[in-house]
Amino acid sequence: SIINNILINKLSKFLYKYRALIAVPFFVVLVMRSRPAGSLLIPVILTLIGLVIRVWAAGYIGHAARGRDFRSQFRITSGPYKLLRHPLYIGNFFLVCGTIFLYNPKPWLAAVLIGIFLIEYGIIIAGEERFLKDLQKKEEKFALHRLRHELSTWVVVAFVWAVYFLRFIINIAR
Repeated sequence: SIINNILINKLSKFLYKYRALIAVPFFVVLVMRSRPAGSLLIPVILTLIGLVIRVWAAGYIGHAARGRDFRSQFRITSGPYKLLRHPLYIGNFFLVCGTIFLYNPKPWLAAVLIGIFLIEYGIIIAGEERFLKDLQKKEEKFALHRLRHELSTWVVVAFVWAVYFLRFIINIAR
């Protein structure tokens, strides 16, 4: 059990620290193995849901969630954190699903990518839970100034969609 705790702690901290970089090779595989989506309705809906959840959550937690380490002085218990323990990760899940539906890979690849996301974030959540368990709870109010750190999410989403449309235009030109 001690070895298991150390392994989860180290692995979760590593995955958390490099979570954005870890996504890059999987995105490249997704782009290379994609085919045009029949409809953009589902990807748009999933992406918007993910962005809305992330904005809602980020307005309560702010920059504490944008670091490369687990860090916070408090465990936020208001807003989406009253309903969900990890709303930013739920938002990420919708963004990942929206991206997968947008790029429309074969079902086996979609399942593998979603499975990798769930394993990675399951490990991150296990480590984060250990970090948060001893923190004092705190109620916050939504604040727009906390959203400035969320800009990087919007840039990544714009990049994902720009790559899709660029590939779409290149395929039409062929």
